[in-house]
Amino acid sequence: MYDNSSLVLAVLTILKNSDKAKSLYELMKILENEGYELSYSKISDSAEIKVFRKNFIVMNALYQLKADLQRVNIFLFVSSLKIKLFSNNNIQDGLLESLDDIETSSALSEYYLDWKNYDSTNEQMVNDLFKNFWQNYNNHVRGSDERENETDKRLDALQLLGLESSASWKDIQQSYRQLVTVYHPDKGGDSLDFIKIREAYLILKLIKS
Repeated sequence: MYDNSSLVLAVLTILKNSDKAKSLYELMKILENEGYELSYSKISDSAEIKVFRKNFIVMNALYQLKADLQRVNIFLFVSSLKIKLFSNNNIQDGLLESLDDIETSSALSEYYLDWKNYDSTNEQMVNDLFKNFWQNYNNHVRGSDERENETDKRLDALQLLGLESSASWKDIQQSYRQLVTVYHPDKGGDSLDFIKIREAYLILKLIKS
């Protein structure tokens, strides 16, 4: 068990003082610039494992904070692309934005709050989970011109969801929700398979926007 309480407080302070939503990438950069250590990695860990562990630690803090804030009727919307606090005055907006995340929120919270997943995830798992999503995500937030491979990424994500290249956004949403029902850990599915499906959906959602 790791003590993440100081990081939880730092995340709350950043989000409370910001009028705009933050992406996970932006939040991690702010925390690192403020001197927070975002990994308990070993020197021997690969770069991929270090990235995964940074991601895991911040997501752990976010889901801890989300649970704490719910007790006082403050809603925290959490996704890799958008993190935002919604107070009592605009909580309905936050709930509306989270409608497409209803199926995933519980399982992702369970995954990131369990420190055993931090320790047990190996390099192959990390590569499977993040190689497509993080490359696409970093290109997006940095305004990179290297988007000529976007079509290939879309096709890979569609294939993971069992869809053809002609699939509409409605088809994507329908297939995603069906797969979530099958692979949801509460239904006996595997957490890593569940997250792969979630990441594929996020890639398609990002390309669509």
